[in-house]
Amino acid sequence: MSPRPTWLHTRSTEFRAALLDLGLTITDTEARTILDDKITEYATLMRVTRQTAQRDFTDERLIAFAQSLALSLSDEAPGADLIEFERSISMPVAAVGLTTAALAEALKVAHINLDDKEALAGLSLLSTLGMITADANDSVVPTPRPLLLRIARYLDGAAASISDGANLPDGLDDTHRQQFADILAQDADGIRALANTEDGDPPRLWRTPNPR
Repeated sequence: MSPRPTWLHTRSTEFRAALLDLGLTITDTEARTILDDKITEYATLMRVTRQTAQRDFTDERLIAFAQSLALSLSDEAPGADLIEFERSISMPVAAVGLTTAALAEALKVAHINLDDKEALAGLSLLSTLGMITADANDSVVPTPRPLLLRIARYLDGAAASISDGANLPDGLDDTHRQQFADILAQDADGIRALANTEDGDPPRLWRTPNPR
């Protein structure tokens, strides 16, 4: 007799179908990871068991979550050639430096954990940022907003991976684990805020490079 499907297996299949209806495709592994993180977050926030959190995750909540995720990812212009995309965000050179350094640190996480898929994704983001920066002729770098949003999500993923116990890059010990994750998350938040800067607002750095 076939084993009974787990809650996560069943819900991830339904979640993928809901996203497909909205024009987005993700793998089963990605769907399970996203839902597992969502349930953990809800259980922690509401101080309930995972079983209760799963029971509270109704069909209506699943559809609403899929819609929210699809809206968020659509801002990243999936499938678009970002080199040719409108460069609407004025990014200070110092911010480019911070972003490049943050991407490099996140790439170390992918490398040390032998995650070739994440490493390739990070290298693609780094290459795109570099090519766009090379086109700049001023103290600010006109940058596509979706690129910054993709980078922010990539850094969030690295921060979550470290917080969940992933291997640390060489040179870091476990006493610095949470600090490292917090810095990656801070960089993600700062880059996301820069991406959402209103027209006319002066761009700001989210932290001071090389504080002394």
